[in-house]
Amino acid sequence: MRRQTAAATALAALALLAIAPAAQATYDPLGSGTTKLTLDKRFVSFLKADGIVLTASAGAKGKGKAFALPVVDGNMDPTIGQGEIDQEGTLLFQNDRKHVPLRKIVLKTKHSPLIAKVGGSQLKIATSSKLSSKREGFGTAFSAKALKLTAKVATRLNKKLRPRIPFAEGQPFGTLSSNAQPRLVTILEQGRATLVFDPAFVAKLDGLFVSLNPIFPAEHQKSTFTFPIVPGGQLAPNGSESTFRTGGSVELLQLGGGQIFWHELWLDIAAKVDSAEVDVEPTPAFPGKLGRIGVFDLGASAVSSDPNARTISVSGAPLALQAQTAKTLNEAFAPGKEPFKAGEAVGALSFTAQGQ
Repeated sequence: MRRQTAAATALAALALLAIAPAAQATYDPLGSGTTKLTLDKRFVSFLKADGIVLTASAGAKGKGKAFALPVVDGNMDPTIGQGEIDQEGTLLFQNDRKHVPLRKIVLKTKHSPLIAKVGGSQLKIATSSKLSSKREGFGTAFSAKALKLTAKVATRLNKKLRPRIPFAEGQPFGTLSSNAQPRLVTILEQGRATLVFDPAFVAKLDGLFVSLNPIFPAEHQKSTFTFPIVPGGQLAPNGSESTFRTGGSVELLQLGGGQIFWHELWLDIAAKVDSAEVDVEPTPAFPGKLGRIGVFDLGASAVSSDPNARTISVSGAPLALQAQTAKTLNEAFAPGKEPFKAGEAVGALSFTAQGQ
């Protein structure tokens, strides 16, 4: 009986493992970097013997057997070194009769890492059995060695260029290396953001008998509030854009008057706005849930990043009341008056976010 029970338990555990969802990759959108293609010396000799040259244009640069292409797009999960890297530029095979351009060049972390648009179709240009990747700051260093031409691209080159000695499947082509840096870095669930409310704003609330309260998991010490950083948001290492979200809420409560909630502040640096899920109670005197709307305008702030630690910090980002927020505060806490004004300082936001 004991053996049967143990066997049943083991089978149940294996079944749970079988149906458990695999960890999903989280991809960062790419925005910069350089990809280098170095031709195999045998391939260089082959081209020369056939009177064929390989040149670079449209953003790509070539010198001797080396070609450099700027990374402009794509996506990569740097934690597992998998993704796709898009390059700017064109490589052109040509002889005295015809030419064959390779456009929209893409690297993929697969057996066929080099792909390009050749004529009107996208082809796998080369294969490699020697792929590697490693972390490099916020980004990824990817390489593919011992590249070999595919049958399809060899056929296309032969058909167009008609070389004396034809291109062949498996012909040594060269090596690829790419340093791909993200435009946005995915944020992990680590640390807290700090909002220090402006003393004048707090004094105005006090004068209207409005309490300023955190709702868990937000916390506070006097007018300094902290909020947990919600994972999955994204930040640019240079602080130019973001979708940065915090947990918890702020409650503004006036006994006998209105009650306002700012749920989950969401910072959009590119739009220079801090939004929240706004709820104005009680209803029907007030509108209730308004959904996610802009609450504060975001001013210029100091942004710094540490690629080695993969952290991005924002220090003292000034927040000011938007016109609609000022109007809502006036209606809820000072009807018939306008003590709150658009552009009025609310506080300053700071945080250090951990990238994946």
